[in-house]
Amino acid sequence: MPKGDLHFQLPGRVDSYLATLSRLYERTGEALLREIVVNGVVAVHEGWDYDNWNGGTYGHAITLTVSEDLHFRVMESKDDLRGRIAADINKVDNSQNEHVSEVFIEMESTESGHWREGSGLYRPRTAASSVPVEALQRIWGPEHVRVFLSHKSSVKEDASRLKQSLARCGIAAFVAHEDIEPTEEWQREIERALSSMDALVALLSEDYHDSDWTDQEAGVAIGRGVPLIPIRLGLDPYGLMGKMQGLGGCRWSDTDSIALKVFHLLHKRLPDKSRLFECALYAYGVSTDWDDSAWKVRYLLSFFEDVPQEQVARIVEAYQTNPRNRDSFKGIKLLQPLLEKWTGERWGVVNNELVRTDLAKPPGGEDISF
Repeated sequence: MPKGDLHFQLPGRVDSYLATLSRLYERTGEALLREIVVNGVVAVHEGWDYDNWNGGTYGHAITLTVSEDLHFRVMESKDDLRGRIAADINKVDNSQNEHVSEVFIEMESTESGHWREGSGLYRPRTAASSVPVEALQRIWGPEHVRVFLSHKSSVKEDASRLKQSLARCGIAAFVAHEDIEPTEEWQREIERALSSMDALVALLSEDYHDSDWTDQEAGVAIGRGVPLIPIRLGLDPYGLMGKMQGLGGCRWSDTDSIALKVFHLLHKRLPDKSRLFECALYAYGVSTDWDDSAWKVRYLLSFFEDVPQEQVARIVEAYQTNPRNRDSFKGIKLLQPLLEKWTGERWGVVNNELVRTDLAKPPGGEDISF
């Protein structure tokens, strides 16, 4: 008889059987089994298999879909657990010529399609691998995060100053009118920058929308899935940018402030936060004077809550090797509580070297505690 013409009894009883197993596992103290049958979302696959022995018998399959955290807990013993549940259902069932042949324990799917971005490790796939190494070096230099500044020519001087402010944060910025060498085909160079950028900052001056190029540049960022940061400088985000909240309160007279806001937004939106830390560390290592050193500790390094020990060592090295950092009393005062937070130890300065307090009192050494 075709399976579709049969009327099975067992599938309609599965939920009551699971209720029975819940009480059984409660009595036997088998908490994990009970949690599975209580929380699993049930799907029954009727007539999963057939055996013609003893007049013929049909086996059904049951899928119990559980949450991700529960699935992680059962993974190592899943085969034993699902076999046990199948056997126990068959013990309480008295259906003729039917049984449970398989129980599957599956994990519910909760991903939105952006799990890679949320991992903190993902680097968006780009066409950067097709860009010659010498072109990448020419366009971006050695910095670890690359930002394309999309702007109208009317604000090119302001964009150039913003580029310098971003460089102070250790971030490389591409400004088309000054970064394209005369011997290069300008469109190809822009395409290379767009294909290798980590983020795009749209400088929304009042005339930004008057150019087809700026809209196309923003469109590339959206299409590639890299962070797009609109900055309101006379114009609100529009079109595909309209769903994004533009960065307000920005003035061309204070490009350092704009650069810091971009830095902090990138910290929220870049999948790999370690690359932004590299920017902060690089910037601190090349401090140009005492005030610059203090500024970079206050506004860049202090933004990182957790810093691994090997990175702490690199910060200390940047302090030791740059006289502007060593001689910045204000910078040292700001750095000390950060080191304590990151390491759980006190720090001091001995003979102009930054060391942990337990190493800070060598015989005859000058101990300066903060």
